[in-house]
Amino acid sequence: PEEAHRMLDIFVRAFILRNGFHANGDQSGKGYSGFTYRPFTLEGNFLVMNAIHEMLLQSWSPTPGEPNTEVLRVFPAVPNVWADVSFRDLRAEGGHRVSASRAKGRLVSLEIIPGRTGVLPVKDTFGGMKLQWSVSGVTKRGDLYLVPIRKGRVVKCSPVRLEKQGV
Repeated sequence: PEEAHRMLDIFVRAFILRNGFHANGDQSGKGYSGFTYRPFTLEGNFLVMNAIHEMLLQSWSPTPGEPNTEVLRVFPAVPNVWADVSFRDLRAEGGHRVSASRAKGRLVSLEIIPGRTGVLPVKDTFGGMKLQWSVSGVTKRGDLYLVPIRKGRVVKCSPVRLEKQGV
């Protein structure tokens, strides 16, 4: 995560013009590229958006080609400087819409609007937090939560709040 963040920062500082266009050469003069010309393109910006999406949410399958085998990974590659970060309605494989937030490097909320009915594996990227799910039947196998989902029915997840013990 830290190296990905560093590379994104270099890209923005050296290869993005003031108007937001991606220049094909290093505009900072710091030697990140031997090219310094200014023709602009859009695909570099699309790559950055995809990289940020992948840092916030991944949903690829460990068995490509097999239907309904995607694994949801929330905040799988978030750098330390993004301790407070959120996203809304990012799309995942299976047509799922996912929203999540974290504060001080810890999950605050997760919401999934499923695009299909079945079981959705959600990788435990939450640092051992005890979680509370809005649906029943969630089990854990290894580092995967197996979440029963129904198309269009919202699933919410949040950390279990430990109540302060009274005296």
